[in-house]
Amino acid sequence: MYSIRSFIMAAIAPQRRRRQIQALIAAASLMAASVFAAPATPLIDLQIGVGLTKPPYILGPGAGGMEYEIADKALEAAGYRMVAQHLPPARALALLRVRRLDGMLSVAEGIGGENYFSEPYLHYQNAAISLRSRGIRLRGMDDLRLYSVAAFQNASLILGDEFRSAIARHPDYKEYPQQLTQNKLLFTGRVDVVIGDRLIFRYLSRQLESPINVQQALTYHPLFPPSPRMAAFRDPVVRNAFNAGLKTIRHNGTYGAILKKYQDYMQP
Repeated sequence: MYSIRSFIMAAIAPQRRRRQIQALIAAASLMAASVFAAPATPLIDLQIGVGLTKPPYILGPGAGGMEYEIADKALEAAGYRMVAQHLPPARALALLRVRRLDGMLSVAEGIGGENYFSEPYLHYQNAAISLRSRGIRLRGMDDLRLYSVAAFQNASLILGDEFRSAIARHPDYKEYPQQLTQNKLLFTGRVDVVIGDRLIFRYLSRQLESPINVQQALTYHPLFPPSPRMAAFRDPVVRNAFNAGLKTIRHNGTYGAILKKYQDYMQP
């Protein structure tokens, strides 16, 4: 016959076993978590020239931008961390050539040198832009010689041989590192034609304030094909890794999510 003590022990045994099982499960979970939570391999820092503010592509220090985020995520997927240096393109190119930068964004192979170029990660759509009230008609590149022209810095290197030839001996052609200057010059009538990306021009126009009238109708002259933007690196290993990272973010949806984030500025 069971004693009272035996009866009590028999009653609480299942509870004790449950607690033991729960403790074992918790310990196993903790061990698994410690394995999977082991610190990842640290990302390797790369000094990358990303250009000055060029919204919506580059929004400035600490602010991201469509192009910035694509490059940043492609490098991250490849095991690198982009340490952005916001520099005028000409300055970034000079630093890249003396090995003080590991790479730079938004280039074309026309810049020359012994750099290693990535696959295109984005396309700009450049155009010649004029005030409709001027009645300017541009049937080809050579017609640019008839007008004063303001372009973005390094346009003569990026926009191809035909454009380079058209402005080679142009008496009134200038390039500006700050593209907002182009918008001001056009809307105030101090230049006839500006050369730049449509999205950049439209975004920057929103930054201008009265008395500049940005409601003036514009004519976009389609003189240029879509312009592929690439990154240039000093090391082919980094270039290959960037290409692999770019492929990764295209496949896993990161690339598309970045474009969607800036879709308000991507409307034609």
